[in-house]
Amino acid sequence: MVHAAVISTGGVDVPSPLTQFGGLSLLKRALLTAQRAGAQVCYVLAHNEEAATLQDSLANDPRLTADIVWVTPHGPLPAHLPSDSRPCLVFSCDTLFRPALIQDVGREHEDGWRVRGGPNHASLAVAPLAQLSLLLTAWTREGRLPAEQTEPLPARPPGQHFLRRLTQQDDWGAVEHTFLLTLENPRDGLVDAYLNRSCSRLLTRLFLRTPLTPNQITVLSFLTGLLGASCFLFGSYGGSVLGALLLQFSTVLDCVDGEVARVKMLESPLGEWLDITLDTVVHIAIFLGVGVAVWKQDGLAAAPLLGGLLAAAAFISFPLVTRAEKTEDAGRARGGWEDVWIDKMVAGLTSRDYSLLVLLCALADKLAWFLWAAALGAQVFWVVLLSLLWKAGRLWR
Repeated sequence: MVHAAVISTGGVDVPSPLTQFGGLSLLKRALLTAQRAGAQVCYVLAHNEEAATLQDSLANDPRLTADIVWVTPHGPLPAHLPSDSRPCLVFSCDTLFRPALIQDVGREHEDGWRVRGGPNHASLAVAPLAQLSLLLTAWTREGRLPAEQTEPLPARPPGQHFLRRLTQQDDWGAVEHTFLLTLENPRDGLVDAYLNRSCSRLLTRLFLRTPLTPNQITVLSFLTGLLGASCFLFGSYGGSVLGALLLQFSTVLDCVDGEVARVKMLESPLGEWLDITLDTVVHIAIFLGVGVAVWKQDGLAAAPLLGGLLAAAAFISFPLVTRAEKTEDAGRARGGWEDVWIDKMVAGLTSRDYSLLVLLCALADKLAWFLWAAALGAQVFWVVLLSLLWKAGRLWR
């Protein structure tokens, strides 16, 4: 983790720091990225004629919690510059990367280092704060950062991490698409990875150009899922297929809200809670709707009971899954076999893969198969998860 960041805003063939990328200006994205890498103070190097405009563009954004210090050519140096060995991140606001790049490389190399690679030879550096005064002095005197301060640092490749320097000649849409490919959820199942994400990335690029927040998209996904659940109540083949299609579209939107949140850096505990809570309500509604559909279509007398058992299992599983996620770090530190299985079970439940199974059963007019298997499997799921949480000491932690 870094302590401070030096962010330059000008140069040859550099887009304006106010240029929008993924719903954020390049400057704001740079500041938020530095913050998430650990920077408590950000020194923004701006030319005199644009400094005031840039400052105004950052006003009233509660996400910007780091101290922002503006440094201009021929201006005074900031007072009380730190000069110890703590790391300082140095980059330009046209350089795109994710905080994980700094965190992963920093674990291996605690001293100063730089990363260079990717398209357009993007680069960034982490130097000791002892060099901060030299960097800022050169900027105030010459209006540029001296390369000799960072070039001698050992170079590291970005590896699998996204690193890109934007230029005016780039196809920004293609760069945005490539950036989206780096935002996959590690808990994605096969359906998410190969179907839902392929669709969601197209929608995400559209939603990024709207004022809709991730939480509003979550509500849109929720309403779509409820509409799908209501379609099952008609008890017809067409109603079941339409309901399953709407459920599948709801899961795609459920991917979109997370992607928009990560691209716009709008993740929040409220958004996480809202996502899992509304997902659970949709699951319960779908299961009840499938029970009614099977009862009306197949005349299965036990269908409403099976649907009710499935919905009840989803209701019981909700606090158990929430507890498992809240104690995930404790489980990793404990490292028991119970913790491994808890992670696998939660990942399987939260993968959204069941939506495709519902669609396939609806198309084959075999929803009863899904209902029987899911109703029985769901009871096994929550009982086993409860037992594992109890045995691992994570149930009341």
